[in-house]
Amino acid sequence: MIDIDQELKKYGLNREQYESCLKDIKDKINGSNDMDWAEIVAKYNIDCHSDTLRKASQTIFGGQFVADYFREKNAVDTASEGYIAQLRLEKEEVRKERQKLSDERTDYQRSLREQARRESFLEVIERGLAAQIEPLDYKETPVISNDEDMIVCLSDLHAGIEVQNWWNTYNVDVLRGRLCKYIDEVKAIQAVHKCQRCELVLGGDNISGLIHPNLRLQNNENVIEQIKTVITFIGDFVTVLQSEFAEIRVHSVSGNHSRLSPNKAEHLNGEELDAMVPFCLKMMFANNPSVTIHEDGYVDNSINTFVTRGGKLFYLVHGDKDTPSNAVRNLTLMTGKKPDAVLMAHRHHNAFDTQYGVKVVQMGCVVGTDDHCVDLRISGEPEQCVIITTRERPVKCLYDIGLK
Repeated sequence: MIDIDQELKKYGLNREQYESCLKDIKDKINGSNDMDWAEIVAKYNIDCHSDTLRKASQTIFGGQFVADYFREKNAVDTASEGYIAQLRLEKEEVRKERQKLSDERTDYQRSLREQARRESFLEVIERGLAAQIEPLDYKETPVISNDEDMIVCLSDLHAGIEVQNWWNTYNVDVLRGRLCKYIDEVKAIQAVHKCQRCELVLGGDNISGLIHPNLRLQNNENVIEQIKTVITFIGDFVTVLQSEFAEIRVHSVSGNHSRLSPNKAEHLNGEELDAMVPFCLKMMFANNPSVTIHEDGYVDNSINTFVTRGGKLFYLVHGDKDTPSNAVRNLTLMTGKKPDAVLMAHRHHNAFDTQYGVKVVQMGCVVGTDDHCVDLRISGEPEQCVIITTRERPVKCLYDIGLK
């Protein structure tokens, strides 16, 4: 391959001058100008005789050299265009990545702001409730010695909602009445079994919340008032139980109705107002050693565990993330421990089943059929269940209690 620049230098030319000279030679041959060969040599100060141009086939002004020159020039131009195109693509990719980074930063900042607002909201609620709650006076409890214990299930109160439909009437007064009826049933069962310990299980959805649009119309109280109502009622419920049992342990999980964000996709685990219930109960019964708010069994806010005096392992979930058919398998795989029984709520009716040798108890509800149930074409009676557990059996017997 000829060294283009070196050959041009021999004649005192650069590339621009060379291309202009070639054009003049072409125009002279085509008759487009009347310059003679000597004038062309003089114009570009070419270091050669005028006859050289005329005999150009053996010089840089003709033949193989001209072909090589333009072949190299075209290759350089093509490479340059390709390089420029590549730079443009890379620049576009950089611009895209910068935009992605900017969007991610914006989403992250928005998430931080929302989380800060939620944490601030929860802190305000905790401070407000703590300021209004005073520990209850010490209350003596009966002395009972018995191998049987009672598990009292209490779930899906949906405090704050008002329902008036063909199937159901529900408001704060009805809620109070149904809890009183439930207490009477528990007393009657205790008169038969004389259990030493009561495991009070709060299965979640203590308040109605704001997760469905129609709840905003049905709710008679805002969420703060709902929390205050349910804490008062459950506190009274525990107080009455104290006169029936030697000791009471309270276990709790949060339900889906108490989440802070109506949008399930934006919800963060642990941001449920149901968590205020055990928080307040702990303050209320701080002076009562017979009442324990059990906090050592949480796997996370949606899974709680406890072991009975008889050594039986119970798992407690609300049920919005589990089904009666998959709960035993999923919870066993997640925790590495197979339970003796699983307690779950959410479906608003009592049920009992055995999965993989594990008892599955489904709790009912206090609220009964509301408008959301009607929209889904489901209905159910308000009901709860009571379990008698022993060393031999996690569920020795199960009481199906109607509250209507």
